[in-house]
Amino acid sequence: MAVIGARPATGIGIVRRRPRVRPRTVSRARPRRAADRRKEVASVTGFLVAIAAAVGLGLFYLSQSSHVAATGYEINAMQAQMSQLRAEEQQLIFQIGEARSPAVIEDQARRRLHLVPLSQSVVRFAQPLIDQTR
Repeated sequence: MAVIGARPATGIGIVRRRPRVRPRTVSRARPRRAADRRKEVASVTGFLVAIAAAVGLGLFYLSQSSHVAATGYEINAMQAQMSQLRAEEQQLIFQIGEARSPAVIEDQARRRLHLVPLSQSVVRFAQPLIDQTR
């Protein structure tokens, strides 16, 4: 009679047989090592890609920051040039105003051109025309 869940007997009486040991199967050490190598290569490749990306971002940052610095220097140079041109413009405006003054015109006419003022008796003014159509 069989009992449900019972184990088969391994031996009879006092002498017991050794339990049967299954022979070891061939280990899959090589495929596991190849898989490990693939994982290592993938992790190294990922690490190298991350380093390359970091280097790329670093170079991009350096190029952008140097471009910004160069643009800042250019702006400063242009502002200095603009200030210089404004000062020159103010000086030219002063010279124009000075050259237009009646005293300077009269002095230049006497010295350079050797002109003399006319007497009031020689100067004649034209009389306005009277409109006869009214």
